[in-house]
Amino acid sequence: MFNSIEDRALSEHRGSGLFVKKASGKYSILLPITGTGENGSAPAQLDKTAIGNPQATSVEGRTENPQKSIPFFAHRDNIKILEEIKGKPQEFIRLLPDFTGFKYSGTVNYMISNTDVGGLEQGEITITPTSKDEYVENCYDLIEDTAIIVNSIDEVVTIKGTGTYEINVSTNPSDATIKAESDTTGTATVLVSDKKVTITGVASGSAIITITVEKSGYASFSRSVIVIVTE
Repeated sequence: MFNSIEDRALSEHRGSGLFVKKASGKYSILLPITGTGENGSAPAQLDKTAIGNPQATSVEGRTENPQKSIPFFAHRDNIKILEEIKGKPQEFIRLLPDFTGFKYSGTVNYMISNTDVGGLEQGEITITPTSKDEYVENCYDLIEDTAIIVNSIDEVVTIKGTGTYEINVSTNPSDATIKAESDTTGTATVLVSDKKVTITGVASGSAIITITVEKSGYASFSRSVIVIVTE
């Protein structure tokens, strides 16, 4: 998924992204998104008793904690991240390119839409805030970069019999460690040698291979491949 300038800008660099607080106590990128949600107030309704106008039944007012709707790419790995945090209280920072930002807490839900962009299905994240947006003038020390895969990786791979499929992985930072695992070793196994991931067929069926990039001082990130082994 990190094969476009927009995706890399939201993950490789500390700017213009939506970050969530991790176990380390720092904030790192939530997932590749196509926007960061609107901060500020949103229209609300005030009863006529609050405005003192007998001719009006209601009028638009402002509310402090509007829901934030954010589009994202409906990819297996992104959905997995959202499933892990769905409905659980989270702490977010909407980070701007100059390291100013807005902190808030909230809960996450999501849905898959029927639109696609460039052949990629989209979904929509809905964050329901439980606190007001708090302006933070300097977020630099709060943010942790994410180690990522910078080259495109096929999402579906087919292997015949006990054949192999190799994936050359490029990372940022370049010295990040690559790990990989298969969820069904009876169907396909995986071996990592430096920057090369080799998938080997075992028996007919399917398996999900998860490739994870790690480096000390960085948040880790994973990409997955579904492997279909045929006779």
